[in-house]
Amino acid sequence: MSRFLSLSAILALAVLASLSLMAAPAKSEPPQGTPQDTAQGRQLAELFTSQGCSSCPPAEALFARLAQDPDLVTIEWHVDYWDQLRYGGSRWQDPFSSPDFTARQRAYNKALRGTASVYTPQAILGGKAEFVGSRAGDMKAARARAAAPSLRLATCPGSLSVSGEGRGDVYFVRLLTQHETNVRGGENKGRQLKGRNVALGMEKLGQYSGTPDNYALPVLKPGESCALFVQEPGHGAILGATYCPAYP
Repeated sequence: MSRFLSLSAILALAVLASLSLMAAPAKSEPPQGTPQDTAQGRQLAELFTSQGCSSCPPAEALFARLAQDPDLVTIEWHVDYWDQLRYGGSRWQDPFSSPDFTARQRAYNKALRGTASVYTPQAILGGKAEFVGSRAGDMKAARARAAAPSLRLATCPGSLSVSGEGRGDVYFVRLLTQHETNVRGGENKGRQLKGRNVALGMEKLGQYSGTPDNYALPVLKPGESCALFVQEPGHGAILGATYCPAYP
């Protein structure tokens, strides 16, 4: 038998090898910077609270538990109108309070209740439902009634991608992941208060117009995280929410 193949046999083998390579499944790694942490369907739960309010610790405890729920994004907004109130001869300046957070609460109450009057603890779910923030049953019922968010938010270090149907403002909220505060005045004097996802500040990143878009994220400091959400103008419905990629 000859040890040499004919030219036609060599060509046939080459064709078979080429077809085998084409049929083999390609293996590829995701490119650097591709969003890896995605979230669609997460609801945003907001709590308006104050360390000067004796009714607020149960609500903060509830929200600390809710912070572990993978289907929720939670934010504690500490309002400032309790800071000047005296109780038993003393008052307490909440270190996390801000007039901007109070303004957000008043805007919500105008939109949802038709009044600028406010109270604590107040919970807002999805930008559409409001109720006393310590009532776990009301939270459960509101979640059951809430429409699924329409936008998909995808994050990677330093960037947020938004896609889906809807239009709204894109917000970044800097969060203190957790805190413990020894209160030395006011209604909660002598108590140690704990919380999760305490708002430190909010920044508008831009607007989402219904076309897939990307937004640069500010740099976080040690111990911080962030919440990201898209909200219809006028303190309307929350269209989508997630955390920064490093959370928690």
